[in-house]
Amino acid sequence: MIVEADDVPSPCIDVCWMNPATGFCDGCLRTIDEIANWSSLDASQKRAVLLRTESRRKGARVVMIGERIEATLALPPDSIKSFATLVNDMNPLHHDDAYARASRFGSLIASGTQPTAHLMAMLATHFSQYAQPLGLEFGLKLTRAVKANDVLAMSWHVTGAKWKASLNGDLVTLEGEARNQHGETVLKASATIVVMPKEPAA
Repeated sequence: MIVEADDVPSPCIDVCWMNPATGFCDGCLRTIDEIANWSSLDASQKRAVLLRTESRRKGARVVMIGERIEATLALPPDSIKSFATLVNDMNPLHHDDAYARASRFGSLIASGTQPTAHLMAMLATHFSQYAQPLGLEFGLKLTRAVKANDVLAMSWHVTGAKWKASLNGDLVTLEGEARNQHGETVLKASATIVVMPKEPAA
């Protein structure tokens, strides 16, 4: 075995055989760019490539199984009111400070559409950086009210991915959640999306 710098070996010992149907080497499952750049990568970058090839070995071509997406969402009162107005949610719990203070929540609460929209949009924002995603199915469960001035830690985890030729992309399943600043889960989610290779610019 040939050992590269930083003791991360090249997956193919001698010659890579590129498969034009997949865009990967049949042996190591690296792309042509990953192969060409291998010697210039540091150890952590090489390990990242090897994680991607392991995901490809399980059937994915575009995304990486185990990939995590994280974001933070702050919800000041003005944001809650303006978002609820934008989506035509006129529940006074999202608009009327006095009414909301007198409620069992003790403050304004966000429309359920606000954290769910941001959580769903995370997938499009993340995957469109290197591919073309399209949402297919989402499951959402609101587990706790989101109050004014809450700060949510939102995340998704890729639980599975497999290339589907009829869609020209990976069929991807994910689990997601949002937690407030107290560590309480306010939203649980699941998703099925397709992530396609990005078309080259014309």
